Amino acid sequence: MPMNNSFLRIMLLALLFGASSMARADMVLLKHGGRLEGRIVERTESSVEIDIGAGSLTLPMKSVDRIELGRAPLDDYEDRAAELGAQDRDGWLELARWASGKGLSTQSLEAYERVLAVYPNDPEANRALGRVAVEGRWMTQEQAYRAKGYVNFEGRWVTPAEQASILRSREAEATAVAQARTAEAQAREAEARAKEAEAKSRRSSWSSPLHWGGWGPGPTNWPTNPLDNGPTKNPFG
Repeated sequence: MPMNNSFLRIMLLALLFGASSMARADMVLLKHGGRLEGRIVERTESSVEIDIGAGSLTLPMKSVDRIELGRAPLDDYEDRAAELGAQDRDGWLELARWASGKGLSTQSLEAYERVLAVYPNDPEANRALGRVAVEGRWMTQEQAYRAKGYVNFEGRWVTPAEQASILRSREAEATAVAQARTAEAQAREAEARAKEAEAKSRRSSWSSPLHWGGWGPGPTNWPTNPLDNGPTKNPFG
């Protein structure tokens, strides 16, 4: 039976996190191979939830071969964190590094935050949290861009001059498109007027009576014979 996307995701996470932990942990072994290591959060007849440090996953019991209980790195992290004082900068730094090495990314960032609470300018903690130094001050990426004069334009950071250039280019393009459309409409209108004038001219020529040179519009309008000024006769009869 083909595996669905949820099961494939579980298998991928199992490969990423399951075999990386060196310490003993709760272990969920899957029927189709692979395993998840972490801490069992909840277990029922139909499912089991396991916290792998980067988050929790809930698996259906029908996909589980067996569960082996043990001590997880997350347990060790919580025990070590409970022993540290709020001002123990070195202790939180060491714990942050340890948690990162065990794949506990969330807990590692939490420990680095505790470091900054004691010493806001700690370089390691700031870099781990994605911050950058600008003129001796640590700040977020967004703050750094703004401090350097950049503006957030459509999801990317650009200089005000670049933004103005982009807007001018778009305005010029929009103007050119509008002018082209106006010219096209005017050309269609002129063509329509020309066709209408031509049709009107044809209708006018069809409705005019036949003109027989100097004799007038035609025989039906001759009151008398133009040759003898007498009663109308057939000049050819």
